[in-house]
Amino acid sequence: MQNRLRSATGSPKEWIYFREESDGSCMEESVMPRLARLPSVPFGWYYVALRSVTDRRIVTSQAELETVLKLLRATLRERGARLHAGYVAEREVHLVLQAGEGPVSAITGSFQHEYARAFNRIHDEHGSLFRLHHHVLLFQHQQWLAPLAHFVHWIRRLGALDDHQSGHWWSSDAVYRGGTKQDWVTTNVVLRMLTRGAYSRQVQEKAYRGLFDQVPEPGHIHLFRHGSAEDPRLLGDARFIAEVSRFTGRRSPDRTRHVRHQERDIPGVVMQVIEQFNALCDERLPHQAKTWRRLVTYDGVRSRSRRRPLPMVRALSVAYLVEHEIATAAQAARFFGSGPRSVSARRRRFYEVLFRGWFGAKPEILFSPRRGGDWSAQRTNDDHDKDLECAGGSELAEVCSCP
Repeated sequence: MQNRLRSATGSPKEWIYFREESDGSCMEESVMPRLARLPSVPFGWYYVALRSVTDRRIVTSQAELETVLKLLRATLRERGARLHAGYVAEREVHLVLQAGEGPVSAITGSFQHEYARAFNRIHDEHGSLFRLHHHVLLFQHQQWLAPLAHFVHWIRRLGALDDHQSGHWWSSDAVYRGGTKQDWVTTNVVLRMLTRGAYSRQVQEKAYRGLFDQVPEPGHIHLFRHGSAEDPRLLGDARFIAEVSRFTGRRSPDRTRHVRHQERDIPGVVMQVIEQFNALCDERLPHQAKTWRRLVTYDGVRSRSRRRPLPMVRALSVAYLVEHEIATAAQAARFFGSGPRSVSARRRRFYEVLFRGWFGAKPEILFSPRRGGDWSAQRTNDDHDKDLECAGGSELAEVCSCP
């Protein structure tokens, strides 16, 4: 268990952060005191993540899951809000919604209060069920509604932990795919965005599967957890942030106080590299695919094994993390349990060249699943050998000879 930091005093403008065991959650989000939060924007679009207090679960049975959904539905209708995407698990609730005329805090507060009462009555317990502070992000829906729904529908798979795949859970992904009908989940806005206004349900579902079957972009996941660089409470372009600031009368908080625990974003990047790498092997290196699929897993990549192609997968993951400032090389090395030399810039360049030689494409394709046809031209063996020499010479060539 990681150390937990709590702050009961201090300036209300200061961010409060905590880190504790994730309980299978891929969200260990930053939170802030009530006075540091933005005033609610009527009919604003919000991403909200609620989590249970330590050592308690929100859902322990299928009946309780049904109660959560029933209360969510009643609360949203009572407050005039619309749910566009949602995910409920044993220890967390994620909602992408458009608020009504009232504050979004009235939605979350009413739901948490009513469900905690029902839960404690059934279990003959007392006390808080949800954490006092939760993650609230006001976003520009024209740009971020579909990517946020994509992320929420992938949270379960992004967890990458065995115990995260068990237990009771619900996702609005099934509603979008037509597998179940729930009239309180609004799907038409996202689906029309994906099809540029097409009304055909068949066309909409096809477009939905084409995008949502792919892993969300790691850079997007980072923004959903931390907000924009200008203001961690908002996500949108400069004009959107300026308009919200004028409407609420609140300036952006001092970003230098926002201690960003970037290491929490590493698993999402690694999972995308693994999934796309295995898919490329199936397509480009079918004779290797079966063997490599057994090796290139989340646990395999995090092990210290030097069996090919695990060092390459680690190096490409680190290259993306460092280039996009999601984590430093030192943070990535700690995540993989390795020394700084194994994630050095020289070694990363070597594996990028080796990747191009194997797959005939730049490593960026691992993070561009929708651009399947945008492949770099095949390189000749002479070009490949020349790149290997430039990337590291005989010293790094030994890395390639590992079994």
